[in-house]
Amino acid sequence: MYSKKLSVQLLGEMLYRYGITDMIISPGSRNAPLILHFSGYKKYNCYSVTDERSAAFFALGMAQSVRKPVAICCTSGTASANYYPAIIEAFYQNVPLLVITADRPESFVDIFDGQTIRQNNIYQNHIYGSFQLSESESDQDNTYNFLTIKKAVQTCILKSGPVHINIPFSEPLYEQTDTIEVNIEHLTLPKRIFDSEKWLSLLSQWNHFEKKMVLVGMQQPDKELNHLLEQLATREDTVILTETTSNLNSDKFYPNIDRYIFPFGEEKMEEYKPELLLTIGQNVVSKKVKVFLRKAQLKAHWHLDEFWHPDTFFALSGRIEDRPVTFLKELVKVIPRKSNYSSIWRRMKDERRIKHTEFLKNIPFSDLKVIKTLDERIPDFYNIQVSNSAMIRYAQLFTFNSKNKNFCNRGASGIDGATSTAVGFATADENPTVLITGDVGFFYDSNALWNKYIPSNFRIILMNNGGGNIFKIIPGPDTADSLEEFFVTRHNRTAKLSAEEYHFEYKEVDDQEELEKYLPLFFSDSDKPKLLEINTKNCENAKILRDYFTFLNQT
Repeated sequence: MYSKKLSVQLLGEMLYRYGITDMIISPGSRNAPLILHFSGYKKYNCYSVTDERSAAFFALGMAQSVRKPVAICCTSGTASANYYPAIIEAFYQNVPLLVITADRPESFVDIFDGQTIRQNNIYQNHIYGSFQLSESESDQDNTYNFLTIKKAVQTCILKSGPVHINIPFSEPLYEQTDTIEVNIEHLTLPKRIFDSEKWLSLLSQWNHFEKKMVLVGMQQPDKELNHLLEQLATREDTVILTETTSNLNSDKFYPNIDRYIFPFGEEKMEEYKPELLLTIGQNVVSKKVKVFLRKAQLKAHWHLDEFWHPDTFFALSGRIEDRPVTFLKELVKVIPRKSNYSSIWRRMKDERRIKHTEFLKNIPFSDLKVIKTLDERIPDFYNIQVSNSAMIRYAQLFTFNSKNKNFCNRGASGIDGATSTAVGFATADENPTVLITGDVGFFYDSNALWNKYIPSNFRIILMNNGGGNIFKIIPGPDTADSLEEFFVTRHNRTAKLSAEEYHFEYKEVDDQEELEKYLPLFFSDSDKPKLLEINTKNCENAKILRDYFTFLNQT
């Protein structure tokens, strides 16, 4: 049985032909025509997630895995507003979400009707397109709806980002039929076409610079890109800086930026800074490298990306709008020039690696020690989702297994949806997923576990240090009298009851020996997902991390 509303039938037929078959539905009455139609249609994979904020992040994680648009559907009113955090993240991360919101008729807005808000264009500052369908079922309006849906979906695909379709519905809402009255024969997937003529001239400028740095931010794994960057990394005049979320792996790269970047004196700044910076991908975690490059007075900065060209370092001079592999295939053909730039960086890398290893040999049980252990113990082919704040910063100090994929919501860098994103990713992906999260982010997003789709191979590692330890790490809050109550927000919560409620296998550990003993069992096969809570509340986590950087910087 299908909804009798032609706008819903049209939407359903068109989405299927565009290959959008995953839909995350939150309950409601105004979106009843959409629920009835899509949940009863075998062409679609529908998931019921009650909390709209969690549902949207769940869809974001799923789209990260399947690498195509995922639809979300909710009722009218504040339900639609709860989608906004995930939409912002998808916007800056270029994850394709098709946001479908049911609405009251336009004439009901601002007359104090229930669950009726100014919903059309609600996401206008962080959306690649806002569209509203017509309620009328005249031939003219059916054509309008067809063209509107077509433009919305094609925008979602071409921009690889969130697009909003708002659909007003008048009552009755629950009428059904056994016949689909619209016929869509074929729809062609749109393809982005890039113009290499716009950037070819930059290739001739590459060797105007003796010292070149390539900095790669957040992106999906790409073997061909990895290979091309390795070719560049062998050159005397080029260094390649990456992060865990770059999903690139080579001993020729510099993957632990915060190990190398520190407050340079004027002489060292001149020695290590690049003349030309080429950035690839999206947000970079390291604040240290941002400060370093903003002070470096770059002669040129080129950004290579299909979508974004941000002036992150206040020196942007070249926008290369293309797939990175396309540009780099031409760049590696350029003959390198002689330079000692890579040898300077390589010497520092070797020195820092020795100091890193030496410091970690004797550190006590702590957040840093735990992340070191996880770096060594997470099995092959796990997807690693890391929450924001302290956890992703700790992760940058290690390389992790090259056979694992690494993800973090660094589009807007909020703590609000890490668990939901990881659950959505785990639900869609054939490989197991582990979430490494802090306590504040975990409890903030606890509704992520309120759904029935979590696979048995999903794992959560909860680092519980009793509050927002990031505020003891970053400079500023640690000097305030209100540190514990209003920044750290100290608490005594554990995840034991949450694990029981949502049927997770649960284990708490509070020392290194117990952790190492339990990890093999934690990653072994099971009938239920597992949650490992690591209690570091009584550890001097912030002091140990500060001592780590002090030790690295000692000459």
